[in-house]
Amino acid sequence: MSVTKDDLYKIIDRLSESDTASAYDYLQYLIERKKQRKQRNWDDLSQLPPDEDPLNEEELRQLKASDDYIPLEKAIKEYGI
Repeated sequence: MSVTKDDLYKIIDRLSESDTASAYDYLQYLIERKKQRKQRNWDDLSQLPPDEDPLNEEELRQLKASDDYIPLEKAIKEYGI
């Protein structure tokens, strides 16, 4: 579905006064989000500091399972990601 700016203007004109501030805030959010978005790749992720949070029960179960867990480095090599 293609939406034109004119379509948006028509909808905005129909908003109640109390909803215009919310609409403005959301449109501002969309603009700022686009500016700040930077795609991370595996090289970027590998440069991040290690996570210091302790593993939860599910993560421990996955880590101990013989066939459910593949270390990130092995996945990158095996699957070429």
